[in-house]
Amino acid sequence: MIKRLFAGLMLMAMGWTSAWATTVKTFVFEEMCETAQTIVYVKCLTRENAVFADREGIFTQTRFRVMEVVKGQADSEMVLTLPGGEWEEQRMHVPGMPQFLAGQETVLFLSKRDDFGSPWPMGLGQGCYAVKVGEGGNRQVMLRQVPLPPGVRSKPAQARTSHMELRDFLTAVREVLNLNQQEAPSEQ
Repeated sequence: MIKRLFAGLMLMAMGWTSAWATTVKTFVFEEMCETAQTIVYVKCLTRENAVFADREGIFTQTRFRVMEVVKGQADSEMVLTLPGGEWEEQRMHVPGMPQFLAGQETVLFLSKRDDFGSPWPMGLGQGCYAVKVGEGGNRQVMLRQVPLPPGVRSKPAQARTSHMELRDFLTAVREVLNLNQQEAPSEQ
């Protein structure tokens, strides 16, 4: 019994770093709309791995063309610098960190800029809604987390991927933002 306990503790100690997890706050749709500093519909232009003298780790810099600003302010192009990537035969993976491909369209819910000047997607992958371009240019937002109407604080227990027309999705975001502005107490 003691040998098994000792062996188990040794295995735990040896594998401790691989057992670390990324803990991310879960956002409901309304909260993500409110909390995001910037909400933009973008198209990925490039993705490059990088290392920096003033930071530890490997990073991926992704450059986007901003197609539409829904909330906040953004230039015509933006760059996200997020942890993770490959550099000189080394790989750094951050669970939950979104990966973007050139040509991919996405609606991003972004935080304020970090200490190095880059915003991050809210809740990592939660703040990234992929846009699928269908035949004839029809654009649909792929939903993992269904936009919930104001006041609803739960979602179906079973995660399903569904879709919504891009224009309808952006309208839903704006409705949440407008509703919350109307409900905010006015200063007198």
